[in-house]
Amino acid sequence: MMKYVGSVNGLVALKISFTLTLIFFFVELFGGLLFNSLALIGDAWHMLNDVFALFFALLASWVARRPLNERKTFGYYRSEVVAAFLNGVLLCAVVIFLFYEAYLRLMNPVHVEGFGMLVVSLLGFFANGLSAYVLHKSEGESLNVKGAFLHVIADMFGSIGAISAALIIYFTGWVLADSIISIFIGLLILYGSAKLIHESLNVLLEGVPSHINLKSVEEKILGEYGVESVHDLHVWCVTPDKMCILTAHVVVGDKVDQKRLLSKLLDGLKKDFGIDHVTIQFETKDFPKAANEH
Repeated sequence: MMKYVGSVNGLVALKISFTLTLIFFFVELFGGLLFNSLALIGDAWHMLNDVFALFFALLASWVARRPLNERKTFGYYRSEVVAAFLNGVLLCAVVIFLFYEAYLRLMNPVHVEGFGMLVVSLLGFFANGLSAYVLHKSEGESLNVKGAFLHVIADMFGSIGAISAALIIYFTGWVLADSIISIFIGLLILYGSAKLIHESLNVLLEGVPSHINLKSVEEKILGEYGVESVHDLHVWCVTPDKMCILTAHVVVGDKVDQKRLLSKLLDGLKKDFGIDHVTIQFETKDFPKAANEH
């Protein structure tokens, strides 16, 4: 069964991939500045997205080992969500810069050193390939490693774009290819960062997780023998897919075995929806309700 926290091999794979990606972020960034390639700079920032993704995976593995305490009863899992939100906002700002620079270069083309750009983009592609290979060997051990592997695979498309632009410039001298490819890389970054912001913001606002259908949860509870109605039902997670929590008021008949019913609800909610922190208040029809219950 796949676990949230990886084994030692999974952690080693994450550390190796993080180090490689961070090094080649700087290689591509400085290479882009040196050879005047906006596509390389864009791909470097796209690679930075993977740096953060790998960092979050490492952070989650570290945080998962920290014990809960009386001041942090849910632990420190939310720290990775806050960091993900800030990362998404930063990357959106980067995309605005890329689009602006691409527009300026389309209006006034500048010289781009095609050969140097090709060398750096190829190195970036092989760095991503090596990271993907390392992570692939351990992706079955952890959701963290699997997620990081998918990020690196996505980044390889950015490197392919930079390589394509470099080849076009080297063989044809058409420097506008650099600006056009950088726009496509910017769109890749925008897609990833928008998704990151959406997912992290939903967690911070304690919204219902995307993998859980609230109506199905309600129907699951109502389907148990003895349950007459459900109200004030809330479902949220501390991270996008970890430590999911449910609270609800469940109206039952007078003669219902509440202990047996609670046991069945706990097992069913865990099995069907992965909700592992459940608080249910059993009531009869004549129970008072708080002003803001729904």
